[in-house]
Amino acid sequence: MKPINCLIVDDEELDRMVVEDFVKSNPGLHLLGSFSNVLECVDTINKQDIELLFLDIDMPVINGVDFLKKLENPPLCIFITSHVDYALDAFDLHAVDYILKPLKMERFDLAVERAFELISIRQKALHYDLNFESDRLTIKEGSIINKVLINDIIYLEALTNYTKVITKAKKYITLNNLKNFLEDLPHDKFLRVHRSFAVAKNKINSARDGEIQLGEFRVPMGKTYRKNINQILSGK
Repeated sequence: MKPINCLIVDDEELDRMVVEDFVKSNPGLHLLGSFSNVLECVDTINKQDIELLFLDIDMPVINGVDFLKKLENPPLCIFITSHVDYALDAFDLHAVDYILKPLKMERFDLAVERAFELISIRQKALHYDLNFESDRLTIKEGSIINKVLINDIIYLEALTNYTKVITKAKKYITLNNLKNFLEDLPHDKFLRVHRSFAVAKNKINSARDGEIQLGEFRVPMGKTYRKNINQILSGK
């Protein structure tokens, strides 16, 4: 995949420079501009094929969330901010990720990897198909047809309007959002543990320190889901 065009918008110069350095160190990213407020970047967004925004939230004139809402066809967006208050708004806008400052390279790389996945999915979207059967899924990827046993699924991950299906052998992409995907699966076999993750109950090894461990895999545990998770794990 060719490098994707991106912009940075952050009114804090030092924070903006950190993102610039991280972007320039990633060969999959092509930086087309770095701005201190959203008004400065409008012309570039209108004239260039921008695929990804690294966007702060608390900025003068208009905040990052309100700016993204105003864009008719917004690029993918990774919010990088000091504020936790806008997280739900960001995910309602299908943000790729929401990162709290100070920005770390590992966290940045993880968010960018998710953006790469989404762009790849969008390019191939017309070639995906999904059918549910009693004990398995049929996932079509172009000319390849995969039969996936429901009992082999370890966890599901939301990627905006797509769902990634993780098994020990392979990862699959489906054109269903996570909510709709779960409605078609046996309700007693899977548990929502985070806004972006659901896990197979029988694959859970432990739940502690904000994480669910599933063998070699770990997924985050959302605060609003912890009570339900603890009740299920304790057999209540």
